[in-house]
Formats: sequence, structure tokens, C-alpha cells
Amino acid sequence: MDIEQEARDRLFPSLSDPSYLVLRSRRLIFSQWAQRFGGRRLTILDVGGRYQPYRTLFPNLKRYIAIDLIRTPAVSVIADGERLPFLSESFDLVIATQTVEYFRDPGAALQQIHAILKPDGVFLGSFAACVPRFVEHERWRFTPNGLLTILKPFAKVEIIPELHSPASVLRTINLALNSFVRYDAIRSVYQWSLCPLLNLAGLGIEKLNLTSNDQFTANYSVFATKR
Repeated sequence: MDIEQEARDRLFPSLSDPSYLVLRSRRLIFSQWAQRFGGRRLTILDVGGRYQPYRTLFPNLKRYIAIDLIRTPAVSVIADGERLPFLSESFDLVIATQTVEYFRDPGAALQQIHAILKPDGVFLGSFAACVPRFVEHERWRFTPNGLLTILKPFAKVEIIPELHSPASVLRTINLALNSFVRYDAIRSVYQWSLCPLLNLAGLGIEKLNLTSNDQFTANYSVFATKR
């Protein structure tokens, strides 16, 4: 697998990707948050960072460390995200996107992340909410109140739905169709016909800002600041 291409595809997804809507939205949210760091040189830890699609959003790096259980050319340290092998107050920023749902104890994992952040350090995360199970190893889905519970050690927590309910429903339909299509030839036709149409419909609905309802949102993005 081309790691750099995979990272680009996640940061700038194709309209033929069933996850186009959430990936595009997450990039926009994270890009706005990245601007808050200004020109600071950051020491960053990427938990589950086998691809690192959001690394390019932080051009002024002092050091970037990625941990994962699976080795890729982008991974710095093979380690469990629930057993972080770092000293307290080592990082300015910790990123974890779509990883905490795999942890046995999300609250304890976030306490570790809080501990390794420097004072005023930031945790930047994306959490699965109303989405299907992708692999058997997943354990959790999160609501805003659940996120506030596991992020209790942090002084300030901002939670933003990556999509509102109507667009999230369209994304779920897209995922379902992509999963249920059984033959490669038919899936190819779907990915270049109906899939882009559903993505464009969802994008249009989001831009019209018809509702702020997030009951069916696919994921939440989180910006949490240490005490």
C-alpha cells in the first residue's frame, strides 16, 4: 500500500468514496483548529498514526511521533494506544482519529493522553458516533455526554458534529450500498454513479444548513485543552 497516497485520499477524498462527506468535513474542522497554533513549533503524537493524513495541517513541526500496532513506513513506535510509552508533559498536541472506539477503557486512555500533554496542550480527536461496525475489534460508539465523561480531565472541551443528521443518513446509505454490492464490476459502476450523487446531495444539504440536528451524526470532532 502507498502510505502517502492513502494519507492524501483520506485528507482529500474522491467523490467516489462512500466516506467522502465525513473525511471532507473533518479536514475542514481540523484545518480551522490547526490555525489556532499559529507559527508554534509543535511536538506531536499521532495515536494510531499509520497513515497520518492530518500531519500536513501542522507545517511547523519540532517533532512528529506516530504510534500504531501495525508497522508502516510512517510509524515511529510500535505501541498500544492504551499503554503510551512516553514521559509526562512530553507533547504539545496529541491526535487520535477513529481509534478510541477500539480501546478497552477509553476513559483511562484519555487520562494517559492528558498526562503526556504539556500544560495548555491539546488533544485533537475524531470519535465514531452513529456509524456501522467496520471491523470486529471495535468496542464503542460515543455521544456528546459520553465524550464529556471520558474527557473530564481536560479544562475545556469543544465537540463538533462532523455531519448533521440528513447528510449523515446519506453517508450511511452510501456505506451500506458499498458493503452490500457483491460483484466488483457492479461496485465499480455504483462508485462512479450513485455514490458521487449521494455525496453531492449530502454536500448540498450541509451547505444549505437546513438543521443543526446531530442525532444521527456519523462522527464528532473534539478539541480538548489540558488544564
